[in-house]
Amino acid sequence: MTRRPLVRTSLQKLLSRFHFGVTLFAVALSGLTILLSGITAMRGYADRNIELAAQLGAYGVEPALVFNDAAAAREGLAPLMQIPGIARLRVLDDRGRPLTEWVSPSEDPAPLLTRVFFPEPFAVTIRRNGSAIGTIQVWGDSSTLIDYVRIGLLAGLACLIVTALGTIAMARRFEYELVKPLNEIATVAHDVRLHRRFDKRVQSLGITELDRLGGDINALLDELQGWQGSMESERAMLAHRASHDALTELPNRAAFDEQLAQRIGKAQQQGSRLALLFIDADNFKAANDRFGHAAGDAVLVALSNRIGATLRDGDFAARIGGDEFVVLVDPLDAAIEPSALAERIRASISQPVTLPGNALYRPTASVGVAVFPDEATDAAALLTVADAAMYADKLSNRTRP
Repeated sequence: MTRRPLVRTSLQKLLSRFHFGVTLFAVALSGLTILLSGITAMRGYADRNIELAAQLGAYGVEPALVFNDAAAAREGLAPLMQIPGIARLRVLDDRGRPLTEWVSPSEDPAPLLTRVFFPEPFAVTIRRNGSAIGTIQVWGDSSTLIDYVRIGLLAGLACLIVTALGTIAMARRFEYELVKPLNEIATVAHDVRLHRRFDKRVQSLGITELDRLGGDINALLDELQGWQGSMESERAMLAHRASHDALTELPNRAAFDEQLAQRIGKAQQQGSRLALLFIDADNFKAANDRFGHAAGDAVLVALSNRIGATLRDGDFAARIGGDEFVVLVDPLDAAIEPSALAERIRASISQPVTLPGNALYRPTASVGVAVFPDEATDAAALLTVADAAMYADKLSNRTRP
């Protein structure tokens, strides 16, 4: 069995359709009530008029019935013949025989209305000294009612239009007062979901239930914002740990490899030069065994600080092994000699280090330099050249233990 596709609509459209239906029902009910009330009132008015006309005719034809004079009876009916809305008159004697009858020559403008308001003639028994001497029958027509019906319909239509407009205006106001705060809540939820805007908050909406909902959403956003801050801090800490040496706080081998690849690519694009310095502490293992691991850690920290102090802004230093450090001098100016860079680092490293227990230790280091692109054109080759130069420096005894 295939499922019908779900048709989505906005809350405002849904409320508009609902209010339109309610308005239409209310207006129809009001119109029907007004129509029935008007018909009832006009029916009573018409019956009263016919009753008065019949009573008036009874006074006029009473003498004619006494003498059974048809001509006199017709003269007695003459005032009624001039009254609009009288369609037919008939006078019967005491035996129910017609004495005289009159029918209006005017055409009935609305026969249907006549059948509704005057389905039967109105009859009045004429009495004299307590005895019935005859009957007068009066038929009405719609000639006097049609104007009242028109006026009533126009008035009713005007009332219905005013009622409809007022109801629609109130419904629109209700929609605005309800849909606007719901839209604000939806906007906050949308920003949070799509843009991770956990700093967004639902403002006061002026509706108790919606304010309670907004308060719960704000409390949830407070928690989410706190979790987000904690996660970002933890992520930054993990990223720092993944790319930095825990002892010296210098970048580690992974960070160095990434930096070397990026800087070589940039130098190739710009046609510039960079220098890679490979630094290895001399006789560090012997010093570590002699003074202890705590002293060895102190020496490594001191070496990292002194190497960092010799760098310019934009240069890069990293610890890639136990006592091995690398430095990227980028860019390398034409006026700078690579050997001068190595000598400056050796001089900085050779200053005495105060170890735990106040013992002094004078470290030395071997430094190898490789220049891109003069000596190598890729990262692996550049590192190999620098490493070979560092070992050559050790063998030439340019640094002393």
